[in-house]
Amino acid sequence: MSLRTTAYYDLWTLDAASEYTTMIYSWDFRNAIFTIIADNSANATIKFYGSNSETRPSLASAASSTNEYSPTQVIDLDDHSAINWDTWVSFNWSQDWVTRYEINENWNKWLWVKMTARSAWDVTIRVDLADNQ
Repeated sequence: MSLRTTAYYDLWTLDAASEYTTMIYSWDFRNAIFTIIADNSANATIKFYGSNSETRPSLASAASSTNEYSPTQVIDLDDHSAINWDTWVSFNWSQDWVTRYEINENWNKWLWVKMTARSAWDVTIRVDLADNQ
């Protein structure tokens, strides 16, 4: 039995000045698990984005037919609830905390996270990618 193909990325440590994580090329993988780690206390709102565009989308421009991207649905792995693509995930932690979200990749080529409404310090977001082989 062969091991699955996997990749691991530390996307970003977001602070009060950061908004977007690094955009990663995820075409070779079917599943993505985002792990969000808060050191100390954190208040933040996060939305997950994806794109199946051949070229890297520009976040400096609005989404369009030539700049394809949109929010994507995720599954909260703590309670297994679906979080719709247009819903922001809000956090209000008063201690260190770790939580995970899954994206069923399928045809996305690019993935990233946007954090707003934040008074967060040291929120680390990483992603683990895997195929089903």
